[in-house]
Amino acid sequence: MNFNKLPGLFRTHIRQFNWKYPYPKELQPSPPPKEAINPENLVEIEKPLSDNDKFNREYINRNPRNLEQMLREVKPNGYPIDSPNVVFWNKLHFEKSLKHTSASVKHNSGKTIISASTKEWAIKRHLKSTIDRNALVNVARILAQRCLQSGIYFVSKEFSERELATEKIQIFLKTLEEEGLKTEELRAIRLKNQNYQ
Repeated sequence: MNFNKLPGLFRTHIRQFNWKYPYPKELQPSPPPKEAINPENLVEIEKPLSDNDKFNREYINRNPRNLEQMLREVKPNGYPIDSPNVVFWNKLHFEKSLKHTSASVKHNSGKTIISASTKEWAIKRHLKSTIDRNALVNVARILAQRCLQSGIYFVSKEFSERELATEKIQIFLKTLEEEGLKTEELRAIRLKNQNYQ
């Protein structure tokens, strides 16, 4: 579309339009206020070595994956006859079509947390083919990097024996392990009154 042939008023209107926040400035979101530490909540040690020995009694956990890293997050129990298995925090999904290679990590709530695919232009533009071995390795690297940056260090995998025997799945899982993402989840630490599986 050639904007030079449009009337001057219409061109000015498009140029002044804020594509990031298309609503008025009064309705634009403001940055969250900075939290100040309340001096009354500070714990003082009898013989402090430095100012670092004073710590706040109130702690706000800003990492939603923190309990999973400490193995304290509740993991669904499920049943032995469940298919697919539901005993996981984050599960790895891999999909390869005739045109694209995709991988994602889904939470046990059903939501997709992280994904990487050759459908993304940022990935596709650097690849000669979107279905060859090079595309597979790069998708695995990007997915592992995004998982580590978001606080996910291990995921659960569920592939059949036939799928695990294929070369592409083996390359995919090996690349994830090389990048630092574990493909097996640890067991959650449960209380004594809860039954272990």
